[in-house]
Amino acid sequence: MSGGQYYEDHFNPADTFPFSYAWSTDHLTGRRDAILKRSETDPLVIHTQTGTEYWARRGSLVHTDTQGNDLAQPDTVRVFCWSSSQHFANPLSTPPSRAPYQQNFSNVVATSMFFRAMIDAMDRWASDGTPPPASRIPSRARGTLVSHAEWSRQFPAIPGTMTPRSATELPLMDFGPRFEQGILDTEPPDLVPGKNYVIGVPAVDADGNDIPGVRAPMVSAPLGTYTGWNPRARGFGLGALLRFEGSYIPFPETPQERAETRDPRKSILERYPDKAAYLAAIVAAARELVAQGLMLEEDLERCAAAAADWGRPRHAITLT
Repeated sequence: MSGGQYYEDHFNPADTFPFSYAWSTDHLTGRRDAILKRSETDPLVIHTQTGTEYWARRGSLVHTDTQGNDLAQPDTVRVFCWSSSQHFANPLSTPPSRAPYQQNFSNVVATSMFFRAMIDAMDRWASDGTPPPASRIPSRARGTLVSHAEWSRQFPAIPGTMTPRSATELPLMDFGPRFEQGILDTEPPDLVPGKNYVIGVPAVDADGNDIPGVRAPMVSAPLGTYTGWNPRARGFGLGALLRFEGSYIPFPETPQERAETRDPRKSILERYPDKAAYLAAIVAAARELVAQGLMLEEDLERCAAAAADWGRPRHAITLT
């Protein structure tokens, strides 16, 4: 079932309590429940989600209680946030694209290598009990899971960039007395005024890139701001979040361009003096992920090849 979205499908019941694998109490209804509640037969779970899930699908509720507090997961569960990525990551190295109905380029962060590593990790976990890496998620205690208001104070004022008014909200919806049996007696549902679940989003750095979670090499050594959200263009619901789409907002390429555009983000040449320096930064970030068990060594060469010419064609860049 497709989840309710910011602009459409508001009353889709895909996101309903319990949201987390761990036991918690719904503060709006008093109900106590969990996704996993039979410890002797519960499966091993590796749950992965992107930056988009936090903005479009209330992803923070996977690892918080309904009031936004951190919620420890069972030992049989790992949760990973793929930082600054979108719901669907194109595995092909194609030029960035922007449809007429979206404001920014679609997010170009590659995450395929993470899934390959997670498949191997699950195999070892199920086969011989070797635990996978610890969960890597935004945390309220560490200040990396924040409210939209706090996120707005963190995100840089990039010239010409519209930012979201909020993440997709989740009000308490009443579909009638037989909802637990799969029957919707009240459609659309009744909304209880003032009763909403608390949604958090990942904190961001000075570039606007997600701080917590697992950063792909191209997020650790960025050529732009990569987000889990993308506003709709004029004529298509201006400003509202577009489906499950993220953004790629290129950095200014030179100090001169940065000065002309008044962009607060450092230019590419202020970060990497040449393409060799950029490639070295990508390889260093990839090696660190391999050391942490979050990427397979065989993907090192793929990451290096993709970054060899300033990350082209995946990035919109004119530097030689």
